[in-house]
Amino acid sequence: MDAEQITKRLKCWKRRHAELMAVYNAMGKLTGADRYSTLFTPIFDLWNDYTVATSELIGDKEEWLQWYEIECEMGRAPMMVVLRDGREIEVKTLRQLARVIINAD
Repeated sequence: MDAEQITKRLKCWKRRHAELMAVYNAMGKLTGADRYSTLFTPIFDLWNDYTVATSELIGDKEEWLQWYEIECEMGRAPMMVVLRDGREIEVKTLRQLARVIINAD
């Protein structure tokens, strides 16, 4: 899969994350439930499964999607990554994340 194809899949994945978080935030305000409540645990388990499936589909063997979601806060907190060839790049965008995934292989 090339960078353009990976980026296309990542855009869908990120859009679903934004939709999930919008509902989670709204429901959290209404119910007072947090991420680990019985209401949300199954939903976030499905999200994690979707992330793993997306990773497998695009060839992400190093769990870069989980890293991007948690450590980079979906691009809001860019971080530096050293590629296999020794180059260092900042990862903020999905296109940059796709480059990391391709270069990790």
